[in-house]
Amino acid sequence: MRTPPPRACTARHRSSTGDDMLKGSNILRLGDYNQAVVLDLIRRAPGRSRAELQRESGLSSQTISNIARRLIDLEMVHECAPSDPSRGRPRIPLAVNGAGAFSVGVHIDPARLTILLLDLSGRVHRHEHLRTPQRYDPAEMTSLIAAATDRVIREAGVARDRVLGVGIAVPGPVDVRSGTVLDPPQLPRWRDVKVRADLHEATGMPVLLDKDVTAAATAELRASAHSDFLFLYLGAGVGAGVVTEGRVMRGVSNNIGEIGDILVDPEAEDLGWSGRRGGLASACVPEALARHAARAGLMELPDVTDHLAMDDACSRLVEAADGGDATARRILDRAAVHVAVGLGVLVNFLDVPRVVIGGPLWERLSPRFLPVLNDAVRRELVVARPAFEVSGSRVGERIAAQGAAELVMDHFLAPRATSLLVE
Repeated sequence: MRTPPPRACTARHRSSTGDDMLKGSNILRLGDYNQAVVLDLIRRAPGRSRAELQRESGLSSQTISNIARRLIDLEMVHECAPSDPSRGRPRIPLAVNGAGAFSVGVHIDPARLTILLLDLSGRVHRHEHLRTPQRYDPAEMTSLIAAATDRVIREAGVARDRVLGVGIAVPGPVDVRSGTVLDPPQLPRWRDVKVRADLHEATGMPVLLDKDVTAAATAELRASAHSDFLFLYLGAGVGAGVVTEGRVMRGVSNNIGEIGDILVDPEAEDLGWSGRRGGLASACVPEALARHAARAGLMELPDVTDHLAMDDACSRLVEAADGGDATARRILDRAAVHVAVGLGVLVNFLDVPRVVIGGPLWERLSPRFLPVLNDAVRRELVVARPAFEVSGSRVGERIAAQGAAELVMDHFLAPRATSLLVE
């Protein structure tokens, strides 16, 4: 196999694992694990030379050379043009070859369905945004997702054997070990649905299941240089992910992030499905905003069981605010203040330096929310933090689907200590 010529490298990621970065082993039988260590280092920070990989992995120079050659032959990595070839022996940077591997990411939001194809370098090749069918049962949804998966792979011109698998992000609660959606309150037909097994049967590919907020936090971690932050997810529901020292926290049952019941507004509407009246969900999810708009006479309240109608109503409210409607602006500003109360509770508890907000609803709300949130959250903090900030996601509304695809990459390509066990 001919090695491609050196190309210029552009650093896309910084290392996010800090001083506790996984080290390799020079025992020959652990070659596959060592290869995963080296590939992971290159994925996290493209542009490292063989000498830098040796220092950071703890492996010998010969082991690094052998692994680098093997990864190049597998078309997972390529050499880049030397950064300064005029000074002595040139330093040859290494970067992942995006076409070396792919994964599919799927996000099932009660109102929006997202499917995308991600390459090894983190670039999205194809994506589809569909309106989530409201009357479909899980079997019909599985067929729809399988067809969309085939379509994005085919239209991207990617060989199917280069696709590692499918990651699917769903509202919680979930059982990630069995691949089961347990009983999401906004998906009443999805009780104890074995999504992983069903989608594997429909696609013939490996499938991973995770909670949407965890997947979204994973995507944000990959896309940013931040190693510590709270991620606030806004979609048909609200949730939170926590990243500390470059790691996404999961909790003992992998269901971290249920924050909808944090009390922020005792006078809020009772949404029925969201738990405690006056909780964070009742301040900012589309149904809550639509209820506020209907009570103010801006629109008729749609069928609250129709998440598409709720999502559309929220869009109309935002459009009214953008058009200068004072009542619509007051509703959104009030919602932002209540979100700030909930964020203040979480930031005080977790002591994080920043909050990042994303999800399917965020791009519509951000023009009204961001100007309010930074100062409003700071007023809730028990300790003044001049450097504290609230910012929008760098990924966009497809963040949960992208995170689901990243989780597939990590599952198959990142080093895991369990791979050292003899079975």
